[in-house]
Amino acid sequence: MSSGGYAAIFDLDGVLTSTSARHERSWAEAAERFRFPVTAESLAETRSVPRASSLNALLAHAGVTLDEATRNAVMAFKNQRYRELIAGLTPADAFDGAREALEACRRLDLRAAVASASLNAQQVLERLDLIDLVDFVADPRESAAKPSPEIYGRCCAALDVSPAAAICIEDGAPMIANLRAEDLYTVGVGPAPLGADEQVLRIADWDVARTVRALKARS
Repeated sequence: MSSGGYAAIFDLDGVLTSTSARHERSWAEAAERFRFPVTAESLAETRSVPRASSLNALLAHAGVTLDEATRNAVMAFKNQRYRELIAGLTPADAFDGAREALEACRRLDLRAAVASASLNAQQVLERLDLIDLVDFVADPRESAAKPSPEIYGRCCAALDVSPAAAICIEDGAPMIANLRAEDLYTVGVGPAPLGADEQVLRIADWDVARTVRALKARS
């Protein structure tokens, strides 16, 4: 059983910051190194997607098959380049309002977690100087790949809160649909309709206190 209380569980890329350009650049460099073609369209399919799934999408677009050893080498190269690129992140790379949203959660006694598909979420949060405001960073290897809602369930368990007391902040429509199917409260971030319980254009526009009131009223 949970100990009570409420939580805010954040996606990372597209919600608190944008690392998509660095992901795409590292995939493009890996593709060049291992000699398979990529396009802007295929690279876009790697956003907020686990590494193995991203590689599957790129290879499918390219019509290329690689053996397991080569696939592992591609992913290792990509990860190394990505880690080199995110080493240059600074707090200025956090979206406007990201720190303020996390600080508001702390003031309102919401436990905070990050549920990212990235294996490097901890490092990104450290570079953005946000890690001290986050109580738990989920390891995506311990859950089914997004858009499965399992990683959010793991965050609830780690924070010792009921899923009914969790606010999930996401920028992906498939992820939001799956979270709502599990009856989790969702806040969508972005310009296009995402089907969330509520939506804001940017994280800076999110009124955390109002969302907490709405969630409590639903209980």
